[in-house]
Amino acid sequence: MIVGVYQPNSPGSFGQVTAFTSEAGFTPRLLSYYTGTSFAQPFPSAFAQQAAGIGASVLIQWQPRGTSNKAVAGGAEDPVIKAMAAAVKAVNRQVWVSYGQEMNGNWYDWAAKYPGAASSTAASDYVAAYRRIHDVFAAAGVTNVTWVWGPNVAYGGSYPFQAVYPGDTYVDVIGLDGYFAQPSDSFVSLFGPSITEIRAFTGKPVMVTETGVTGAAGVQQLKDLFYGMSVYGVIALVYFDQAQSGDSTHQDWRLEDNAANMAEFKTLVAQYAEKPLIRTS
Repeated sequence: MIVGVYQPNSPGSFGQVTAFTSEAGFTPRLLSYYTGTSFAQPFPSAFAQQAAGIGASVLIQWQPRGTSNKAVAGGAEDPVIKAMAAAVKAVNRQVWVSYGQEMNGNWYDWAAKYPGAASSTAASDYVAAYRRIHDVFAAAGVTNVTWVWGPNVAYGGSYPFQAVYPGDTYVDVIGLDGYFAQPSDSFVSLFGPSITEIRAFTGKPVMVTETGVTGAAGVQQLKDLFYGMSVYGVIALVYFDQAQSGDSTHQDWRLEDNAANMAEFKTLVAQYAEKPLIRTS
């Protein structure tokens, strides 16, 4: 499996990535970043080149901030998309692209369940926007993209996965976001139902695009994460290495803040990273 990381100052200074690589004792193969305040944020070519220098690829979490799914789907953002496509095409390495993550939740204004949104319209607009971006890239002759569709793990009241799925023609990898927020959380309880639901309508490979562990259960949860991924045939992991606060879903996920968790992570990466999966079909 491929193991990557998100560091909160990416794509700015590469220092956090370097420090994490040193402490974790391995080189991440995926480095994710979020476009933040603007959909029009230019592609960070320098960051991508630094990533390539350590043998890593970039995962763009492309957020439609300052615009909308409807605007993207209708072509209003085509100049922005074409500029991103040209910049990505110029990178001599695969780039992973995820548009509008966690669209099945209710906390982002591009999501199908966002308060006040007409869910059926919001869902179809999201799908149309994702497809528009894909088609603009294809028309520009961009071939070095892995297209990721990244919902949150299912929860009570979340929008059905299939209703916001762009389709197999447009997606290469399914990405799932889910955090071990409670000591009782396990890979099976957190990711299992979502993987089962998704595999009922697509055979595309699955990755974990965001996850984190914290607290006293972290060592066991890390073991469970890596083993669960191998059993379920999950191909990649991006660890969300950021300290958050506020509620159970926003905790200190940093491995560096817990020596036991970091030590276990190092052991598990050595055991599982880029090794054959237990489940092969």
